[in-house]
Amino acid sequence: MIHNILKILLVAALVLSLTPLANSAVIGDKHETEVWRAYELRMAGKVDEARDLLFKVIEKDSTNAMAHYELSRLYHYMFVGGGKVNIEDILASINKAVASEPDNVIYAYYRAITCFLHAFSAMQSSMDLVKPRIAETCTALERVLKLKPDYYEAKLYLVEIYGTLPAEMGGDSLKAKEYASQMNKVNRFFSLKARAALLPEGSDLVRYWGNLVAMNAKNPLYLIEMGKAYLFKDDPANAELYFKKVQRMDSSQNILTLDLARYHIMKVMQDQQLAKEELPKAKKFIESYLASSPEPIVPLKTYAMGLLSKVETFLGNQSRGDELLKEANSLDPYFSRASGIPTLLLFVPPDQISHHYFSFFSPF
Repeated sequence: MIHNILKILLVAALVLSLTPLANSAVIGDKHETEVWRAYELRMAGKVDEARDLLFKVIEKDSTNAMAHYELSRLYHYMFVGGGKVNIEDILASINKAVASEPDNVIYAYYRAITCFLHAFSAMQSSMDLVKPRIAETCTALERVLKLKPDYYEAKLYLVEIYGTLPAEMGGDSLKAKEYASQMNKVNRFFSLKARAALLPEGSDLVRYWGNLVAMNAKNPLYLIEMGKAYLFKDDPANAELYFKKVQRMDSSQNILTLDLARYHIMKVMQDQQLAKEELPKAKKFIESYLASSPEPIVPLKTYAMGLLSKVETFLGNQSRGDELLKEANSLDPYFSRASGIPTLLLFVPPDQISHHYFSFFSPF
């Protein structure tokens, strides 16, 4: 049990550094236009300017839900970028957004994600707070499903939380199986994801997804899962083959290249003696991502540059590492310093429902 809890903490720490499809809302007034401007500023690396603009909007209209939502995401971005904010700041802002528009599923979903981050912080410091905060997370996810019953990502989070955590932290295997069974009739891919999440530790995911890929050879969702399964099996060469197949179908999936880079970095985190062998491979993939098309958005570009800076420095190329770090900071002072790829949930336009899913308990 202790081993499982430590594993949860390690993986969540990697992922914490926290592809949209959506319904667009009409921009109705000047304040919403200003919120959009703040979002665009943040996406361009001008986070302080974006924050100041949101403060002004909220000062004029303290009930502006979109402004509070965008401020919450900005705080989240600053949090993983070393800014002087905390998870309570993130949660306070999204709570105000939900209070102003309780039936807005965009805000409800993001609040649920933030509730889990709040629970994760307790895992590091106050274990007695974990179970009630996990309960709050699950209640928030259930609220999302009341607003949008076909929000499969929210249901999959419930499967993962209840199925992964031990009972003393809020886990409930029966509830996990119940939510998984609910998806059997409505969405095949998410049903299969749910079943995979409930497989015993050490299960052969390559075999599991391989049988499914054989019947869905042109479906990128299945190919991505197959690539990730190979990473878990310590076979990055085959993972790369599947990721490349996906990228030929959809060039916007170039972000998968960063998972390959992170795989090799994680090998070094587990055993520093592997640095000379693994870090040059990580460097190759990061450079490939930075040179890929479409050009990475600023928050992901600077994250990759920061990652490459660490790799270069560790390899003994201090001047190159310093140069990359300086350039990244000039583009975006709050780029993510965490090892995990920043969640794409932070970069979806403020009027769009996010269908990006990142596991709370898996590094890929």
